[in-house]
Amino acid sequence: MEPPSLGDVRVRFRRSWGGLLPSLGSFPGFCPSYTAFMQEEPLRLVVLGDSLAYFDDNGPQLPSHPDLYPNIVARYVEREIGRPVSVNTIAEPGSTVRSTWRSVTKDPHVQFEVLMGADAVIVGVGSFDHAPVGVPPSIEALVPFVRPASLRRRVRKTLRTIHPFVIKWTRGRWTRTPEAEFARMFDAVLFHVRSLTQGAAGVALGPASHRSEYYAHIHPHREARERLQVAIAGKHRFPIVASWPLVEPFVDQLNRDGMHWGAKAHRVVGEALAHELVKQLRGEAPKPAAPVL
Repeated sequence: MEPPSLGDVRVRFRRSWGGLLPSLGSFPGFCPSYTAFMQEEPLRLVVLGDSLAYFDDNGPQLPSHPDLYPNIVARYVEREIGRPVSVNTIAEPGSTVRSTWRSVTKDPHVQFEVLMGADAVIVGVGSFDHAPVGVPPSIEALVPFVRPASLRRRVRKTLRTIHPFVIKWTRGRWTRTPEAEFARMFDAVLFHVRSLTQGAAGVALGPASHRSEYYAHIHPHREARERLQVAIAGKHRFPIVASWPLVEPFVDQLNRDGMHWGAKAHRVVGEALAHELVKQLRGEAPKPAAPVL
């Protein structure tokens, strides 16, 4: 397990030991600048993402894994602004813009304990929404309720088998989330993020692509959907980082599923996201403003 960041250590000591940290500077030989760094309130970074936020080429990892892009961002920002950074990643496999919307509008923990008071936010959803689909999501959603378990396993296996063939037959025409619905929900997500964070630095991550047999190695709508996300993000003054041009040079290092990134791809994406956040935190670029109601 990755050791806690300086910001995490500071928070834990403050909660457990009260005034211990302010007295550290009185110890002989203790570095005053290090003491000041430890005492400074950490910058709170929130990542609203999908499985790309915690999967690498070996599969799912602990959120604290140092090679994942949220933690790359945290280290880059910490180094550039000289302030400890704490990271809170809200992500799960198959996250879509709808599930993210549900989190930021219906989950009190995400709304008031995570987003409210955040200093910087990354909105990294959309990749799963734009992926071609061979089985309607409404049918997939019913599979967990099939009984008995042996029948459920057969149904799931059959759907996975036919999925790439249906995509080939339809030429990837269908996507998991229709374009108009994605536009409506993505706009709502960014609006609610701005409302809850009240002027925090923000950046959006554009959709990734794949080299996956499950998706029949085709992805016809990615570029058009990326342009759509850029337009919506611009309306909310969120800069957007196009992920796939950064990841594509490292496709030979993708997970065997053909979708999740290796360490080098995580690094270049994380650094690009962090660069956008640092400009805002330094006052060199505007932040997404709180909406005027």
